[in-house]
Amino acid sequence: MGKINLAAPGAVTIRPLTVADRDACVVVENACFANPDHRATPEKFSYRLTACPELCLGVFVHTADSEALIGTPSLPSPSSGVLVGHIVATRCTSDVLTDASMGVPKDWRVAAMDPAAASSVPASLLGHQAGGGTVAVHSLGIVPSVQGRGLGTRLMTAYLESMAALSSSYGGQHKIDRVALICQDYLVDYYKKLGFVNNGPSEAQFGGGGWFDMYYKI
Repeated sequence: MGKINLAAPGAVTIRPLTVADRDACVVVENACFANPDHRATPEKFSYRLTACPELCLGVFVHTADSEALIGTPSLPSPSSGVLVGHIVATRCTSDVLTDASMGVPKDWRVAAMDPAAASSVPASLLGHQAGGGTVAVHSLGIVPSVQGRGLGTRLMTAYLESMAALSSSYGGQHKIDRVALICQDYLVDYYKKLGFVNNGPSEAQFGGGGWFDMYYKI
């Protein structure tokens, strides 16, 4: 990685994610989290990138040697950059993340593939709640090969700015009040430096629990 100057113009791109980035997100997720229980599943990425891509952001490095970055060749193609980090989220009605907010509705694909059938799919308390005032960040990570080089801070800073702009564009009942996430204790101070508030131990039991609730007021 010493050959790539991440500060060079054009070396790094931060852009919204789409469902077309699903496989690249899975690669990043697997690289970031050694504990499989802490990873979002491919199904969750498919759901979140379909239901609310406007809440998802990725950081890409432009290099011909993708394998040096993520341990697998050309995913995606070097011309579009290599995804090395992402923030993937949904909206929820609670002030903090819950296990329900991290879930996936059973029939989400029916509504996504056939808008005419959407009204026949029962409303779910799981996953994305379009009217929720909290953006619940479920997947956040930078691959180990570029950790410690400021990309995480750049991505999160861009994300918080994006959510503030999105909130302003919505206004009214669709306004975003906060960005929330859960993290392990050793990351609490890192997020505090980015402006997040520690709300104490989380009730979420995802991956075995042991998380702390963090939130950022928009």
